[in-house]
Parts: sequence; C-alpha cells; structure tokens
Amino acid sequence: MATCTYTVPDKNASGDNFYGQFICDQAYIDFFWFNYGFNGNKKYWDDGFGWHDCCNTSKPLARTFNALYLLNYSAEDYMNESWDSPILNWGCRYARNKLNDLRSKCGDGSAWAKHFDYWIFGSHVELYMGFFYSESVVERAATLIHEARHEDKGHNANFPSGSVFGAGNSGADSSWGYKGAWMYDALYLWWFYAAGTRTTSAMKQRARQRGNLIIDNAFATHPGYSI
Repeated sequence: MATCTYTVPDKNASGDNFYGQFICDQAYIDFFWFNYGFNGNKKYWDDGFGWHDCCNTSKPLARTFNALYLLNYSAEDYMNESWDSPILNWGCRYARNKLNDLRSKCGDGSAWAKHFDYWIFGSHVELYMGFFYSESVVERAATLIHEARHEDKGHNANFPSGSVFGAGNSGADSSWGYKGAWMYDALYLWWFYAAGTRTTSAMKQRARQRGNLIIDNAFATHPGYSI
C-alpha cells in the first residue's frame, strides 16, 4: 500500500470498532472470503491491504469484512433470505450472487467503488480508499449492494440541478421506478434505519442521513420520499 494515501478516521464514529469485535472469528472470515469474491484474489488484498492482518480494522480487508458482517446479520430474522422479505433480509443473498470478484485498489479519488464488465473476461468490482475510509460500515454495505446491482443495470440519467454528485454529469438513475443501483442503495439504508438490529443508534442515523442524501441528489426525477 506504499502508493496509497489515506487517514484512518474515528473508528467509533465509522462503526468499525463496534463491528470489528465480531469479524475475527475464523468461521466468519471463511464465509466472507469464499462467498463474496475474495477467493483467488489474494494479490489484490496483500501488500498492506490486510491479507496478513485481516482483523485490523485500520486496514481495508477488515473494514470490508465489517460491512459484510452488517450486510448478513442486521435483519432480526437474518436466516430468512427470501426475495419476498425486505431488502434487509435478501440484500446479502443478492450481493453474494452478483459479487464474484472484489478487488482492493488505491484509486484516483474520482470514485469510491466501481463495477467493470467485460464481455470476454467477466466482471469485477474495485473498492478504493474512499470506500474504506470515507464511508461508515453501513454505507459500505449499501455500496456493495449498489455495485452488485450494476451486474444487471447501469445508470441511465444525469444528476439533477444542485446535486452534490455533480449536476448535469452522468451517473444518476432516471427515477425510483427504474430500480437501479441508487434505488437499491437507498432502499437498503432505509430498511436498515427502520429495522436494523445488532447495531447502534449512531449507525442507524448514518444510514438515514446517507439514504436521504441519495434520494435528494441521485435521481433525475426526485422520488418524492424522505427517510
């Protein structure tokens, strides 16, 4: 990680201290590693990214594991992953089905995560420093769902006037009804705020704040909702 520049923020505020107490169990490590596209990708997670120190929540791998723990165990009845249940239940299943190649990289600051799809070589998702160190644990979990949704749908509109994501730039979804990556992102955060368990009140508030920011800024036509 010699080429990466980053600062580890307050780990109480980001939720990494709270979730970090759970992820070091070998059963969780194995589950995350073999179900979310890390397997076979050691070269993207060593050299300082956490391969040899996967319980250290100052490093990218453990911070990703924290997000995956939240994603899998925040529903009260987390064993129920039925598609008929809220996204809080099936979001982890959806991400497992779609994310088969996660890669950690420095990035250039223009994105926190990015989905790549190649006709011959398949798809992969790159996670950058902004994902690891600018997002809280719940925001990272929602970002993983966002990127998983890109396996099926890309963005189809420009950001609206006044958007914090860059008014007029591409990368927005046209509407809530498009059911794109921003909708999945915000919907997960909404359900986490409303019904998330095994968490903290501060993390639920982070979900609400981020969800409202997405609703107000990431759709060409405002959904008309507020969390």
